[in-house]
Amino acid sequence: MPIAQMKTNYTFAAPEDRTAFLDEASRELADILCKPLPAIMIMLDQCPMYMNQSEDTVFFAEFRYILPQEYADNKSGFLKELADRMLALIQKHTHADPYRVYMQFTEMTREGAWKYTP
Repeated sequence: MPIAQMKTNYTFAAPEDRTAFLDEASRELADILCKPLPAIMIMLDQCPMYMNQSEDTVFFAEFRYILPQEYADNKSGFLKELADRMLALIQKHTHADPYRVYMQFTEMTREGAWKYTP
């Protein structure tokens, strides 16, 4: 199961704005990772965060994934696409400065990952 674990100090204007972000993030990850939407898990925590002596919007995201077969020979291309698309999504919804967005990518083995079965 692909997992996105995210933290931010950004406050969404309304609950439906937060839901819109989560929904769009789920759909983007399902597309990028070539997984069915029900297999995507996203966690989003709002918490105090401080970076470079500032409480301006900051965003941390960790993505745990299994490399799609389509990218077996191009892992760097996959990571660039994942990073670029998720940064664009985060900025679209939070207007975070790209220098205040940190992403971590953790590749899992198929044997070590939960298997989705419909």
